[in-house]
Amino acid sequence: MNYFDEMIGQSKTKSVLGFYIDAFEKTEILPNMFIVGQRGQGKTMLATQVAKNLRSKTLGRVKPMLTINCSTLKNVRQFIEDIVLQYVRDQHITLFFDEVHEMPVPIQTCLLTVLNPNKHNINTLRFEDYNIEFDFTKVSFIFATTDPQKVITPLKDRCRMVHMEEYKYDELGEIVKGSSEDLEFDDETLRDIASVCRGNARNATLMAKDNILQFARRHNVSFIDMDIWGRIKGVLGILPLGLENTELQILKVLKERTICSLTNISAVTGLSTQALRAEFELYPLKHNLIEIAQGGRRLTGHGREYLKAIGE
Repeated sequence: MNYFDEMIGQSKTKSVLGFYIDAFEKTEILPNMFIVGQRGQGKTMLATQVAKNLRSKTLGRVKPMLTINCSTLKNVRQFIEDIVLQYVRDQHITLFFDEVHEMPVPIQTCLLTVLNPNKHNINTLRFEDYNIEFDFTKVSFIFATTDPQKVITPLKDRCRMVHMEEYKYDELGEIVKGSSEDLEFDDETLRDIASVCRGNARNATLMAKDNILQFARRHNVSFIDMDIWGRIKGVLGILPLGLENTELQILKVLKERTICSLTNISAVTGLSTQALRAEFELYPLKHNLIEIAQGGRRLTGHGREYLKAIGE
């Protein structure tokens, strides 16, 4: 059975989760799921698709899902009073903790008792005067994050880790086409559009809705070919591989200076070394445009070809 008809790509991930949904139909127990993926890869959509297929025999319908933005969690008392007592105690529910790396460590530690595996599939959390029972035939847990290294290991050990796959160009093309209403594309154009979406499903959706569809409606266009796509790229300054202007600036700095430390790049760009390391060098590194060398960062041969191709 296809539980993920609304989601393109992620075939291995969907297969794993489909296995556990099938098992849930018999046991009404879902392992604690921990979804890892980069920003915009579809973690929330995936969790939602899982939750909408968790049908409780007791309720005679799908269990409700509560999405919790973990950055809003402050302490254990708030977690117990605002979430557990209101939505979990004596109820059937699927809890989705989005960006769990933002969850305060004391709450993560509190969850160790809740999620501890045992043959009875029931745990009791004691907090002040409360004894709160967590029955895993009633309560299901799904966690998602872009930064699993920031989550304490014992919590991850109590979960089934699911790592999302990288999207292929043809899958990103499908997402673009599916998000473009009634517009038509030729295959070459769709693949070129996919190549600038940075491997990201959310970027593909936004590219379709915010850029292509807006341009098409304004200019009364119904078919997107390479000529039309070229005009869109020109107007919006879309670079090959979807490189951002700051990333391009880093390439140009390295072209001039051969090997350059992050401190020197920071001085030229005005960005902190932390921002460069965390936000702006990863994508060029991934595409072999720059490399880490002794003494700093260096432009690769591929990076020089990239700059030459765009006239820099």
